[in-house]
Amino acid sequence: MYTLRLTRTILAAFDPDPEASAPPSTTTRLGDWQVQPIQAGRRALLLCTSETTLLTVVLPADALDALPQRLAIGLVALLRGLDVPEPAIAAEIDQMADGVVRPTRSRTTLGAMRGLATVVRREIAASRRGVDVAALHRTLAGYRSRLTGGRPVGDLARDQLMQPVAASPGTAARRPRGRE
Repeated sequence: MYTLRLTRTILAAFDPDPEASAPPSTTTRLGDWQVQPIQAGRRALLLCTSETTLLTVVLPADALDALPQRLAIGLVALLRGLDVPEPAIAAEIDQMADGVVRPTRSRTTLGAMRGLATVVRREIAASRRGVDVAALHRTLAGYRSRLTGGRPVGDLARDQLMQPVAASPGTAARRPRGRE
């Protein structure tokens, strides 16, 4: 179980229930995902960022109704590129099978996403023959932030996914030091 946290412009496309109760606790190791639209040249994209690690998946901004499935598919490819073992990937994707949609909540993560968006725009502007999504994701996995203690977000995500399973089922992933 996890929460897909969307900015207002994207949230409107999902027609959320304003009376919805608080989302259940997150059981994924990468935590909830914040999604924000960005414009990179002529491309409308979605920046999907893990609140726990800042690991980021970039997706085209179309087919919003399939966003949870598209995020999971993009995440599998990204994690394989980071050499995360298949059992750890499968466990994370299994936990992402159930999710709810809610508004964004972490201004800290949204602030970090501004830096990530700058990286995406720069990489897309520099690409002359089209965007190599795998290369873009590798670049983003190398992103360092004060929120990650200066560690590359890909390393932090890999470590988070490789932690031993907590003693009590349903325990949410722990946040790295320095996070709010």
